[in-house]
Amino acid sequence: MKEPGTRLPLIVKIAVALTFVNSWVLFEETIVDRHGLWRYMPFYKVGLFCAWDLAALLIIVPGVWYAFRKWRQRSARLTN
Repeated sequence: MKEPGTRLPLIVKIAVALTFVNSWVLFEETIVDRHGLWRYMPFYKVGLFCAWDLAALLIIVPGVWYAFRKWRQRSARLTN
């Protein structure tokens, strides 16, 4: 078992980020596209990469990075 405060492997960080991105894509396909909500979303393009996808990525990636950074700081503090 790893000691608290150690770094998580990069593959774990990528997997977590991809899970959130996949959740966004599923939300787009099942809610936005099927129910026609895209009509009320400016700059949204059905089935294509658009400004909304970019915004989601710009929120998810730094959010995951920040969460792992805080997790590492918190776990390092607990070991000292």
